[in-house]
Amino acid sequence: MSEIAALEILVKLKDVKPAVSRKLIVPVTIRYDQLHVLLQLAFGWTNSHLYSFRAKHQQDREYVGYVDDMDISGEQVLASQAYVYPDLQQNEILYTYDFGEDWEHVITLKRALTFDEIQDVQVPSCTWSRGANRAEDGQDAEDALEFNRQSLNQELALWSRAGEQMIRADDLGLIPKFY
Repeated sequence: MSEIAALEILVKLKDVKPAVSRKLIVPVTIRYDQLHVLLQLAFGWTNSHLYSFRAKHQQDREYVGYVDDMDISGEQVLASQAYVYPDLQQNEILYTYDFGEDWEHVITLKRALTFDEIQDVQVPSCTWSRGANRAEDGQDAEDALEFNRQSLNQELALWSRAGEQMIRADDLGLIPKFY
């Protein structure tokens, strides 16, 4: 049996017509904070809002960018301290971004990939997509970044080399480093 190296996941933006979804290949070792960055790139967003992840099998645990000291029911875990794969093995994961718009995504594990299966595959990458990007902050549709899978895969290739450098520490905004 070969060792698992990557995950093929399907990410669907819930309750949006027409449907918007992306199929991504991500490293098996991806953390929630890293997946958040890849989803920001995949949907053409700018990391301007809070986010959270919840595994469907464990709704009382929330993975967040920072722990809120407000009286919130359930457990909050830093997204940088938890890995996605164990939760995806159990069930779907819900990703919420831009709580004002209340965009909820369903993340489903389609299959685990071995090192042999990804020999000629860029990790991470977008292998399939449906629907246009949505504009943030309730802006008009024409304000959304145009979706282009080839451009997205170039950004994902950059992320794979730059990793944490893709996130500015001062505001956690997305910013590619081209040096």
